[in-house]
Amino acid sequence: MRRDFGNFLSMLLRIGRAKIAGAVALTVLLSLTEGVGIMMILPMLQLAGMNVSQSHAMGRVIALVARAYGTVGLVLTLPTLLVTIVVLIAIRSLTSRWQMVAMASIQQEVELVLRSRLYRVIAGADWLFICRSRSSDFTHALTAEVERVGALSFEVMGLLADLIMSLVYLLIALRLAPMVTVIVAGGGLLLMIPLRRRVSEIHDSGTELSDETKELYSTAIEHLQGLKSAKAYDAIDRNFAIFSQISERVARVHVDTARAQVFADSWFELGSTVIMAAAIYVALEWLHVRPAEVLILLLLFSRVMPRLRSGHQYYRDVVKQLPAFTALTALESRCAAAAEATPAAGPLPEPHRSVALSGVWFAYAPGREAALRGLDLEIAVGRITALVGSSGAGKSTAADIVMGLLTPDAGVVRVDDSALTAARLRAWRKQVGYVGPDTFLFHDTIRNNLLWARPDADEPAMREALALAAATEFVDAMPHGLDTVVGDRGALVSQGERQRLALARAMLRRPALLILDEATNSLDSENEARVLGAIEKLRGRLTVVLIAHRLSTIRHADVIHVIEGGRVVETGEPVALTMRPDSRFKALCEAHAVTA
Repeated sequence: MRRDFGNFLSMLLRIGRAKIAGAVALTVLLSLTEGVGIMMILPMLQLAGMNVSQSHAMGRVIALVARAYGTVGLVLTLPTLLVTIVVLIAIRSLTSRWQMVAMASIQQEVELVLRSRLYRVIAGADWLFICRSRSSDFTHALTAEVERVGALSFEVMGLLADLIMSLVYLLIALRLAPMVTVIVAGGGLLLMIPLRRRVSEIHDSGTELSDETKELYSTAIEHLQGLKSAKAYDAIDRNFAIFSQISERVARVHVDTARAQVFADSWFELGSTVIMAAAIYVALEWLHVRPAEVLILLLLFSRVMPRLRSGHQYYRDVVKQLPAFTALTALESRCAAAAEATPAAGPLPEPHRSVALSGVWFAYAPGREAALRGLDLEIAVGRITALVGSSGAGKSTAADIVMGLLTPDAGVVRVDDSALTAARLRAWRKQVGYVGPDTFLFHDTIRNNLLWARPDADEPAMREALALAAATEFVDAMPHGLDTVVGDRGALVSQGERQRLALARAMLRRPALLILDEATNSLDSENEARVLGAIEKLRGRLTVVLIAHRLSTIRHADVIHVIEGGRVVETGEPVALTMRPDSRFKALCEAHAVTA
């Protein structure tokens, strides 16, 4: 825990060193106004008729205040003293307000920097790492955990402020009554000993809270994404039971933490009262401290005890939130370790002859059966290439390798004669358009969904892309045309319309290579024919890879590669393949009752 706290402090200083210095300066100023305010009480009591100057220490304070007034040409009287106290309270009020704003500013700065930094490393991780991770874990870290770390920074600053304020009070008390102050301080330290176990329990609860809220986020996201299926299967009650169980565990952790916090507060309040009573008894009966001095000490300790109690509350909150920082840094380290290679300088040349895979092997996890086993595949520029095969044959994996999302475990990918190394993947992906079976649309307008792929595109370019995707007619029929909002994940348009918008977005990029992975499955025959007809018109200007289970989709292909078991087992033109008596493509067509 100490190491994690040290790492957090280092991070906090790196992020907000200047703001922290400002907040500390305000805290010191606030402490000084508090201290001066306490000192002003002594001459006030003296002017009110209480002879507190009999005490040597208090007499020196009163004389110091009188000299300070004389320095500025004032006389120490009750009116001037009261005006001074009002001014001090005003300054303290303003300083306290600025201090809270400064602490809130530090908290928001920490959240902003951490959230941006974490998003960057998540987005920069390689695709295989992202596939192996739960997206809800990333969402949880970027929201709840970052907010907890932001709260941690606020609580650290609050703890620091209370410690500085308490130190000022204790120094004043030590100056006025050293022995009584030592007794009270010693009792306060003894008071902390029984709380150590509770603090450890609070830290464990903080760790459990991170784990349980992460599970809650995962369940909530999965259930909401699968709400349509849950309704169709009448599984709402089952989902509700699962969600309720996890919610109850999160609630239990919060209650356990609150129980430990309340015990600590009660113990601190009771213990500090006992210590104060013992200190007063010792001061009056054993040390024979004058009543006026006891009154001042009571005033001081009535100020310092709440500060110490508040400081311990801040400390417990720090312990509770620290596991969020630990979890966040661990996730950041894992993402950074899985980062894609630094892009090489300069763009990858646009292919002029082919994109080829040679002897490519790939497995999604160690020990798992390889998805690709020595795959050899050539995609000729300007032609329409189709990858066909049964489910799980390796078609989509091959497409991900071609796109540069996945890096082969063995073998090489070449663009003409240039090897597609890890450092060149990002440059290559800028030349690739992709439409998959799961369309991805923002809860935004059609226009902004298109511009996401190419921010500098003008309306004629968007219109051209829509025409190529056979989407112009239904977009123009929308209430606001291009400015129609499509809803969450495109829920306000049909699935076929979503796929056509996704296709238009890919076409808007004007890619050198367009990959359609089951991209026309949700289209009816008429619109599929329109899309494929539009793509055929680009033959020679656009390189297209078609991946399809529906074999009627690949009739427009120039060449077909049949993939089985992660290898290409057959290659040829559609008509030529169907004429072979032992053709695997012909067998697939017959199995699907399709005439090639």
